[in-house]
Amino acid sequence: MAMARQQTAAQYTYQDLKRDLAKGRLFPIYLFVGDEDWLIFEGIRALKDALLPDAETGWNFMEFQGKEMDCEEAAAFLTTLPIFGGRKVVVLRDLDRLTAAQMEPLLPLMENMPAHGHLIMAGESIDKRTKCYRIAASYGRIVTANRLDAQGAAAWVMERSAELGLVMSGRSARYLVSEVGTSLGQLNSELEKLACYKDEDSPEVTLEDIELLAVKGREVPENTIFRFADAVAEGDEQLAMELLNRLLASGREPLSILAMIARQFRMIAFAWEASRAGMLPGNIGRELGVPVFAVQRALTQGQRLGGDAIRGALAATAQADREIKGGFHQPAAALELLVIRLTRTLPRFSRFAGNA
Repeated sequence: MAMARQQTAAQYTYQDLKRDLAKGRLFPIYLFVGDEDWLIFEGIRALKDALLPDAETGWNFMEFQGKEMDCEEAAAFLTTLPIFGGRKVVVLRDLDRLTAAQMEPLLPLMENMPAHGHLIMAGESIDKRTKCYRIAASYGRIVTANRLDAQGAAAWVMERSAELGLVMSGRSARYLVSEVGTSLGQLNSELEKLACYKDEDSPEVTLEDIELLAVKGREVPENTIFRFADAVAEGDEQLAMELLNRLLASGREPLSILAMIARQFRMIAFAWEASRAGMLPGNIGRELGVPVFAVQRALTQGQRLGGDAIRGALAATAQADREIKGGFHQPAAALELLVIRLTRTLPRFSRFAGNA
């Protein structure tokens, strides 16, 4: 059944998309255009959540990226009826890598999308003269996802902070942007660290908090936490302790280090489980918001440890958090004890990884 044409007058943004989703207003076609990966990642995830209940995702969802894209297969998938009713969704990433000839099988369907079908596309730069762009603009929404300037990034920081349960003043938001930059992915990572660090009874983020968590210790290489996780997973207590001391000496707050450790093991857990369920590394990376090389590293660690050891690591980090916040141990001592627990306990679990 032909869909009514939609007029796209003013620029349609991620915020407009959120407002439409809150109202339950959906379109058959979405095209994300821009260089801000976080906005695209979150926008697609929000659409997927709105369009497909979890139980239907495996049956009625298909995603393509880069060289693996097959528009004929995507069109055939959208044409067939969804299993158990509901909707069918196809995501095409890196659309700007496709030629007009490769896109051709999808174009007739885009102009006559079945009621159950939804096509979500994304590319950094799409020629507005192409037929694909014109059809998407007529029958759906072109979502602009460009990198924000400093002022826009600061406004985003304040909004995102509230979603994470933080209280962020304009001054603190501007300071965070001035120190971290305008990449929303990096800013989100820093805000998540702050959310782990701050107590529910004291959610206001100060300049001192930002200095402790997001600014100090930049001389420590970014891969230190990954090397730390490697050392722990391999039972190398000496190296893990050395890297921990390096992080502490850099001026990082112990709770910030603990938050990074917990985040790394949560990533290992998700990657391991998702891989066992058949998800590809590229798709895992998009779900986690991390590059593929980080996923591969997490998968290697997960395969080495297995389910019992991963769960043990997460439990140990939670225990360390309770010990620090409850005053049972000094923060640095609690982290050292955590390293000992992990490096001496996980290798025993990992022997049974094949059976986890």
